[in-house]
Amino acid sequence: MILEKSLDYGRTWQPYQYYATDCLDAFHMDPKSVKDLSQHTVLEIICTEEYSTGYTTNSKIIHFEIKDRFAFFAGPRLRNMASLYGQLDTTKKLRDFFTVTDLRIRLLRPAVGEIFVDELHLARYFYAISDIKVRGR
Repeated sequence: MILEKSLDYGRTWQPYQYYATDCLDAFHMDPKSVKDLSQHTVLEIICTEEYSTGYTTNSKIIHFEIKDRFAFFAGPRLRNMASLYGQLDTTKKLRDFFTVTDLRIRLLRPAVGEIFVDELHLARYFYAISDIKVRGR
């Protein structure tokens, strides 16, 4: 799955985060989590395997850890949001990372666990999203 964002109301799209059971195989990226990032790599687009292990028939919650990325600028409890907002106003790269006009989720492969997936007939599988929560200002 790829979470994509647009800065121009859906005319162009760029990856925001990748999700896979095997990031190296699916996207040619080493798996990471936001906890692996540093002050210098906080704006890096990552692939996470964190939410892809252990297939269950019950619902699964998948996150884009924006608050954890905010914490690099506003402190672990986000008490210094003024610092983040000040940097957003003065740093284009930071502002572009945290700014979104549109979000898109692309489901690329069915989450069937260890069961064989017929790549030639992906339309035969069911894909579903029950709820999406997006918060912003």
